[in-house]
Amino acid sequence: MNPQQELQTKFFKGLEKTIGQDNVLHGSMELLGLRKGAVYKRMNGDTALTTAELVSLSNHFQFSIDDSLLNGKFISFSHPFMQEIDTKNIDFLRSISTYLETLRSREKSKLTYLANELPLFYYISRKYIFTFLMSIWNHLHWEEGALKINETTHLDENIESFRSEITDYYDAHPVTEIWNSNMMSNLYQQVIFCITIRAFNNISFINHLINDIKNLLEHLKDITLHGIRKSSNASEQVDLSIYLNEFGNYLNVLLYEGEDLDITFIAFDYPQFIKTNSTGFNQYSKNWIEKLKNRSLLISSAGYQYRELFFLKLEKDFEAFKVKAENLIKVYY
Repeated sequence: MNPQQELQTKFFKGLEKTIGQDNVLHGSMELLGLRKGAVYKRMNGDTALTTAELVSLSNHFQFSIDDSLLNGKFISFSHPFMQEIDTKNIDFLRSISTYLETLRSREKSKLTYLANELPLFYYISRKYIFTFLMSIWNHLHWEEGALKINETTHLDENIESFRSEITDYYDAHPVTEIWNSNMMSNLYQQVIFCITIRAFNNISFINHLINDIKNLLEHLKDITLHGIRKSSNASEQVDLSIYLNEFGNYLNVLLYEGEDLDITFIAFDYPQFIKTNSTGFNQYSKNWIEKLKNRSLLISSAGYQYRELFFLKLEKDFEAFKVKAENLIKVYY
C-alpha cells in the first residue's frame, strides 16, 4: 500500500469509528454524487481522493484533517456554534444530547468531569435553576433589551424533551467527578446580581429558585453519601465517584470514553465549549485528570470525614447566600 492509500484509508477508518461505516458510505455518496462502488474504491484507497473531495468530506462530517492525518502535530478544536449564524439554546441541548446518546450506545463507556463549577447536568434537571440560566444565556447572546426572569418563561417542547434526555443519559453512565468547594459561587453571584438589577419579575420566582438550590444541595449530599445514582430509565444503579480538589480546577473539562470514541470537551458550559477528537490530546487530558484524581480526596461513599467538612462549608455558604438574597429583596422589591 503506497503512502496515498495509507493516508486515505486512515482518514476513512477514522470517520467510520466516529459515525459508523453506513453513515460514511451513504453520506459520501450523496455529498460527492457517486455510486456505491465508486465510494468504496475511495474508502479502500483504490481511487485517489481529490483535494476538493477531502476538504468537502472533512467539512460535511465535521471531521478534522489535522487530527486524522497529521499524527498529532496539530490539534483541531470544533465549536458547534460556528456553523450557524442564528444559534439558539435548542442547538446547544441537541449537541449535548447527541454526544451522550452516542456514548450510551458504546459498551464500557464512561464520563469524567473536572468541575470548576457544579456540572451543568445537575442544573438541567432543576426547573427553576434551569429557567434562570436559560434566561441569562438568552439575554447575553441573543435577546435585546433588559433581562427579565419570570416563572412563566415558556420552554419549547423540544427543549423540555432534550432536557429530560440529557438528564437520563448522564445518569445512566458511570461517572467520575472532581469538585471544589467554590463550585456554587458563580450561581450565587448571578442570583444576587439579578436581584440588584430587578431582573426577576416577582419575588415568588426568587423563593422557588432558592428552594431549588437548597434541594439540589441535599441531593448532592445524598448521592455523595451512597456513591450511586439511578436514572428514571435505568434498571441498574450506576457508580458515581466524587473527588475533591481545590488546586487543579481551572476549567470545566468533560472526557467521553467508549469503544472507538474518545472526545475531550473544554469549558463545557454554554455557549463557549469546544471539543476535540485528537487522540494525542485526549490521552494527555486523561493522564492529566488521572494525576489530579490521585492528588484529590475521595468524598463519595467511604470518604466520610472529608465529605462532612465539604458539605459543612457548602451549607454555610448557602445560608450566607440566602440571608444576603433575602436582605436584598427587602431593598429592591
